[in-house]
Amino acid sequence: MTKLSALGCVALAVSIGLGLAPPHALAEAASGQLSVVELYTSQGCSRCPPADRLLTKLSERPDLIALSFPVTYWDYLGWKDTLARPENAERQRTYASFLHNGQVYTPEVVVNGLKECVGSDPAAIDAALKATAPIVRKEAVPLSVRLDGERLLVETGAAPPDSKYKTGKVWIATVRRSAPVTIAAGENAGRVVIYTNVVRGIAEAGRWEGAPASYAVPLSQISKDGDMFVVLLQMDPLGPIVAAARIKG
Repeated sequence: MTKLSALGCVALAVSIGLGLAPPHALAEAASGQLSVVELYTSQGCSRCPPADRLLTKLSERPDLIALSFPVTYWDYLGWKDTLARPENAERQRTYASFLHNGQVYTPEVVVNGLKECVGSDPAAIDAALKATAPIVRKEAVPLSVRLDGERLLVETGAAPPDSKYKTGKVWIATVRRSAPVTIAAGENAGRVVIYTNVVRGIAEAGRWEGAPASYAVPLSQISKDGDMFVVLLQMDPLGPIVAAARIKG
């Protein structure tokens, strides 16, 4: 696996509306805000593998950032998820408190921080993308990210003049682009599942108050268990995602 500190040699910066995108990502920059799809999944959930495969397909779309958030709350079923993190489940619970009745489940997808649906239902995900796209286009904020030695540098623009979303946080997720797992017990015993864009850690870079801002985050403060960074500008507490960018190694 590529070390995060070595990413600067081969860094790929994708920015929203700032003209920093490489040739194969020009469509992302030209189309405005990238949509973000978050899948909450578990190795101990028998209904999750179809959702995991669907997320892999979604990750190939140039207009999306697709992320997998493995959760811990099914570990008691006989298999401890090897990729799950308690903070992933906490993030899902925060979504649940205002997107639906407060209960969490797998596989669940959250689209652009605005709508949730069953993670194995491609039609529902497509409908959620279409429903939220006008909002994220209208509220899109310029965002760029690059590596400078042992720091990750993030720059944001200002909120649109008539925006109602002007208070949020910049989040940095460390992501492992591919993680094959052989599941030896539990509901998925005997399966080999390939998990895509697995979030291995997510940290707050700082607050955003609707104005242009810069953030310099030492790599020593970010999880190194990955080969890509994803940066999200998301409204409080976990509301609309108005900007997204990534750096690959």
